[in-house]
Amino acid sequence: MRRFALLLLLQTAYTGLQLHAQAYLKMAQPLRTEINTSSSKQYWSGRTCVGCKVLLNNDSIYVYPNGVFAIKREIKHGKSTYVLSSTDSTGKFVSRTYHFYFNPLPPARVTPSFRIDYVNISPKTNTILSAGDTLRVRMKGYPDGQASWFNGKTIPELPAAQSGGIPGFYSGYYVLTEADSLLDGKINVTLKHKGQTAVLAGSSRYTYQRNSQLTARTIDDMSYLTISPDGDRLGPEKMGYLDRNVLLRISGKEGSHYRVRLSQNQFGYIPEGLVDTMTLTEPVPESIVTEARVWSDKQYDYISVGLADKLPYLSSQEVNPGKITVDIHGAFSEPGFLPATRPTGEISRIDWKQVSPDVFRIAISLTHKQPWGYKIYYADSNRITIRIKHQPASLELKNLTIGLDAGHGGGNIGTAGAMGIAEKQLSLTMTLLVKAALEKEGARVITTRMSDVFVDNQARLYNYRQLAPDLLLSIHMNSSINPVDIKGTANYYKHTFCEPLNRFIHTRLLETGLADFKNNANFNFILNMPTEMPSALIETLFLSYPEDEMRILDENFRLVLADKIVQGLKDFLQDAGK
Repeated sequence: MRRFALLLLLQTAYTGLQLHAQAYLKMAQPLRTEINTSSSKQYWSGRTCVGCKVLLNNDSIYVYPNGVFAIKREIKHGKSTYVLSSTDSTGKFVSRTYHFYFNPLPPARVTPSFRIDYVNISPKTNTILSAGDTLRVRMKGYPDGQASWFNGKTIPELPAAQSGGIPGFYSGYYVLTEADSLLDGKINVTLKHKGQTAVLAGSSRYTYQRNSQLTARTIDDMSYLTISPDGDRLGPEKMGYLDRNVLLRISGKEGSHYRVRLSQNQFGYIPEGLVDTMTLTEPVPESIVTEARVWSDKQYDYISVGLADKLPYLSSQEVNPGKITVDIHGAFSEPGFLPATRPTGEISRIDWKQVSPDVFRIAISLTHKQPWGYKIYYADSNRITIRIKHQPASLELKNLTIGLDAGHGGGNIGTAGAMGIAEKQLSLTMTLLVKAALEKEGARVITTRMSDVFVDNQARLYNYRQLAPDLLLSIHMNSSINPVDIKGTANYYKHTFCEPLNRFIHTRLLETGLADFKNNANFNFILNMPTEMPSALIETLFLSYPEDEMRILDENFRLVLADKIVQGLKDFLQDAGK
């Protein structure tokens, strides 16, 4: 029925073309005809009737067999007019006139009269700071002046080699001390020149954190640390997830993120909604590691050490040889700490090391070159436990459980190409084809969705972290504002131990003839984040690129794609078993 639904959707699209054989223009971009822009590169993409001729200012434009076209032009400074037209076999035509107003961003110029043009102070949001934090300032104004800011500190003017040859740029920094405890409000920047004075305040408020005992505890095991409070459309880059009730020392706040002092030399950030804050009335006892436990069961190996409190941790992995490294921040070990341990199902060796005065490292060498996932959590009060998954006894698909995530769904349609078929539908169709192919191999398959429903990304993450399938694949289609040059298939991963899985799938997908948009590391997608299993984000192709879109709308090509994904899984499993 689901396959029939997509076929009906496609048939409707093509039937619409035939029923309306007269010329028409259905645009994917641009949607407006009056466009102000600071970029000289402009793109058109859309569809018209099959067999229609398309012109852009009398230039003949290639139209794909399904009526889709894509155009790129470099426009001139000022106003440009473009007429896009479509003419059918009877000579009837439709047209659309576009007016572009191209005004590139003006180059930096010397400030002609005495003034301050602008001030940028970072952090660039309302911030709570403490001793040791750094404020940075960059100002543009009249050259050859005397600039100053916080506590009267001088802001030096940049030499020409650092300012693009334009004088009047001033840049500096200030490290807060305990003497700055009265800081509370906006910061002024002052510029003086030959008896004239100009003052301009930064846009954000800065407050000194007077309470050095402010702490927080994570509210659940979906709490995560980030490397900064800022990010792209996927949010700030994540450092890793923490278990519930982990103790964090708060050293400040930027916008809606608390800054966390993990250890003497490392900081992170956490959204304020993921923690409960409190003020300690007594110092936290030192977490001195004096003993460790190592054991195993049929599925996992375990390592645990006792701590005085639930301390934060970060982890990383290596492949070939397989290795998992866990750093516990705020923990100490006695000199010569070397507990007696023995190899278990997956652990071949454990190295214990105090890598800095307040970071205790557990480096776990694995029997196999490919880590199969692990989880870090607290059990038995304040005992931190590392649970390491055994390599499956059989690396045949018939003995494995595969998680399949169809991207988007419901009100979250994803992207769409010029033909108008939504990514949410195509990702579901592809996922069901891969599911059928895997089940034919005997694999057990867990899916996010089997129909057009919305599933929250946090719910997807929670589900797969709890179920911990042997492998996790998330299937999507890509998109770009450039429908002419950007194309091809891509894989994305976050953790090092997920690179081989993505590489083997990507290599097989390239056999379809799709262009290579690479196997991309350190991607911040939410389903790339779990460490419980190797995962892959498969952006099969670009719906925005007409040829890629034509291919994904071809049932036979979708079957080929599904087969290549399964072959990639087999290649990965075969390599992991060597």
